[in-house]
Amino acid sequence: MATARDLVEAAMREIGVFAASETPPAQDATDALGRLNRFLDTLSAERLAIYTLTRTTWTIVASDGSYTVGSGADVNIARPVHVEDVRFQDTNTDPDTEYPLRKLTEQAYAGITQKALTSTYPHARYYNPTYPLATLILWPAPTSDKLQGVIYHWAAVGQIAALTTSVSVPPGYEEMLVTNLALLLCPTYERQPNPVLVRRAAETLAVVRRANLRPSDMHFDPAVLARGRGRYDIREG
Repeated sequence: MATARDLVEAAMREIGVFAASETPPAQDATDALGRLNRFLDTLSAERLAIYTLTRTTWTIVASDGSYTVGSGADVNIARPVHVEDVRFQDTNTDPDTEYPLRKLTEQAYAGITQKALTSTYPHARYYNPTYPLATLILWPAPTSDKLQGVIYHWAAVGQIAALTTSVSVPPGYEEMLVTNLALLLCPTYERQPNPVLVRRAAETLAVVRRANLRPSDMHFDPAVLARGRGRYDIREG
C-alpha cells in the first residue's frame, strides 16, 4: 500500500524535478501534498470520480422534520455533494421495514403551503446542500417515535492527513492521482507539460470515471404516462 509520500515523489519524478535517487525536501513534499488534497477536493464534487455508495442510518425524532447533514451533525457523515436516495425504516416491525420517499425539487418544496404539516410517516424528502452543513427535510414531519432515517450517499476519497498516511484506493486510482498531480505541479516548477503525460492524465481519469459508472433503473414521471393508462407510447406523443 502506497503512502502519500510515495504518490508525491512519483509525481515529482514524472516531470523530472527530482531523480529516482533523490528525496524531495520536506517543504516541497508538503506543498505537493497540499496540491494533491486540493485535487481530491475537486474530485469530491464529481459524481463519476466517487467509487462507493454508503448507506447510513440516523434516529428520527418524533415531530421533527428537519435534520442537518455533515460531520458532527444530526446525520453524522462527511457532508455529501451527491445524495443518491433518502428513505426511512420502521423499527416497530421485525425485521425493520424500509420505505421510499418521494424526492422534492426546490420548486416542489417551495410549492408546499403547509410545511409544518405532521403525519405518522413522512411521504417526501428535500435535500438542500447548504454549507458547511447540508439540510435534509422530511415532509410531513413524522410523529412516530419508531423510525430511522436512511441516507444513501456517495462517499468521496477523503483528504490525506500527512505524508506518512497510507493511501488505500481502488484499482486505477493511484496512477490517476500520480499523473494528474504531476500535471498540476508543472506550473509550480516551471515545467512544460509533456504531451504524453497530458494524455496519460486524461486517460487514467477516464478509466476511473468509467469504473464508477453505475446502472440505474429507468423512471418515468407520472405526468408523462399516457392519460393514467400506466404506459407511454411514443406513437401517441
